[in-house]
Amino acid sequence: MSAVSISQFLLPDDVQKLHVAITTKQHQVKKDKFQERLLTFFDSDNFVRSTNLNDINQIFDTVSYNFERQGVVQSDFKKRLYQREKMSSTAFGRIAIPYSLDISAQKSKGFIIINPHGIKWSDNNEVYLVIALAIDPNNKQLFREVFDELSDVVTDINNVTELIKCKNYSEFIVKLVELL
Repeated sequence: MSAVSISQFLLPDDVQKLHVAITTKQHQVKKDKFQERLLTFFDSDNFVRSTNLNDINQIFDTVSYNFERQGVVQSDFKKRLYQREKMSSTAFGRIAIPYSLDISAQKSKGFIIINPHGIKWSDNNEVYLVIALAIDPNNKQLFREVFDELSDVVTDINNVTELIKCKNYSEFIVKLVELL
């Protein structure tokens, strides 16, 4: 719990102190909720940091295999990822966020892959961070909440640079929350 000392006469400085305290608390609550959603959406099993995964085919194989094994998606998920990718690249800057156009997963989950040496992506792009998404039509709200805040973070190239440096799942989640 936070406390703010103010004068009994409520001076202009006191109003400013209260404003700062309220804004700070609101931001902390937002971060806490974001972290809670991230931990629900991204499992530690769905985090890979590897220089061996260096092209889109390997990424889609890894994500599809793991998601299917976990009961998150059906066996045609990889095909659906490629269908979406053919429409237009899911890469922007140093990150790619692949997903299938139809929202047909059994669970809403994300998969994080980092390769600090780069991953060959579609349309001659090179990315270093991939956040693959599977969306359950009955749980679109969780996806929307995570995706909106995630997008705010990853649209800044400096934030992506910081995320690529993360060595493990816990470090990645902490950094992502910190950057919000």
